[in-house]
Amino acid sequence: MNKEVLQSFIHNPFPYLEQFSQGNNVQWVHLFNTSGWLVTGYKEVETVLKDGRFMKEIRNLLPPDQLFTPPAHLMPAVMTVRNMMLFKDAPDHTRLRSLVTKAFTPRMVEKLRPTIKSLASYLMEQRRGKEQHEIIHDFAYLLPVMVIAELIGVEKEDRDQFRIWSEAFIKFIDFNTTAEEWEAAAPHVEEANNYFRELIKKRRLEPANDLLSGLITAEEAGDKLTEQEIISTCLLLLIAGHETTVNLITNGYYQLLKHRDQYEKVREDRSLLTNLVEETLRYDPPVLLTSRWVGEDMNLFGVDMEKAQMAFVVLGAANRDPAVVERPHEFDITRSTIKHLSFASGPHFCLGAPLARLEAEIAFETLLDHFHHPELMEEPTRRANVAFRGFETLKVKAKVKI
Repeated sequence: MNKEVLQSFIHNPFPYLEQFSQGNNVQWVHLFNTSGWLVTGYKEVETVLKDGRFMKEIRNLLPPDQLFTPPAHLMPAVMTVRNMMLFKDAPDHTRLRSLVTKAFTPRMVEKLRPTIKSLASYLMEQRRGKEQHEIIHDFAYLLPVMVIAELIGVEKEDRDQFRIWSEAFIKFIDFNTTAEEWEAAAPHVEEANNYFRELIKKRRLEPANDLLSGLITAEEAGDKLTEQEIISTCLLLLIAGHETTVNLITNGYYQLLKHRDQYEKVREDRSLLTNLVEETLRYDPPVLLTSRWVGEDMNLFGVDMEKAQMAFVVLGAANRDPAVVERPHEFDITRSTIKHLSFASGPHFCLGAPLARLEAEIAFETLLDHFHHPELMEEPTRRANVAFRGFETLKVKAKVKI
């Protein structure tokens, strides 16, 4: 993709995805300077996500001499990313996931509702008397980052670093990152790595009622959790726990402002808030696509796949599969059934899904309650990222009523 086409793709990828697939839900393409299988249909995407023959770790499929080896000075950052459960297969993925799953069950998350509502109200109080708002900076970023930082046990005064670390992490996993961007991102990933190493030292001496202390306890109890795995797990939760939720909140609020009939419906009927969250996840998902490696030679959906080939698994395209969704390209929060794969499926189903849903629901309700007659001040620009779908800024004019 040249720069102009890439920018157009980021703005609206769906016409390009249909063009690339040429009506075939599993199609060999050259995309983002890489060749692989473009998987776009709902059934096909769900199958790949659930099929254990598709893997996250290319290191398990190729001999060492065929693997890409990063320069030595980038290895600390690369190893931090590699040790995240997001990039591991069973049994390591299963072991790491089991240690944090209990913190994100629907029952545990529901206990956070009063805290999240209180934080949302506090952030809105800060907007009192103002009529111009940058939704990401003033609200959508702050709410989930406060919640996840409290869950993990990160110091409040250190939250400003999260955005920098998050942007660096995303550069390491996006499909269109250049070598220069890797170089620029690596020091920030290493900085985050060092931050958590120091925080672990503090929690070993003074345990607290937080997830980090729980992971340390699990390590000491013999669950074979290395210090680097603790660090990488905390970083993944910190980044994934707010990055995707920021996109979910801002994508959904943007769609409401662009579809005023939908805005009025949910403003009048708050029972539609759950549907608003789900339709946003379907129509404008915070993560457009993910990837898998073909784990063995196989024939799937009539095509011959070879071991170690890449599969671009396009969640956003699956969500708009006309075989599953009526009027797939319409944003409609009144749908009786909303099917989507935005939290993936199978072993890597997003364990933070209950928390993201709750945070988004409270965020939308808070914005509807307190922003009166909101209007976009300008058409926002999408972030220059292929895998994650969000905005650089979202500027809104609205009177605030507390």
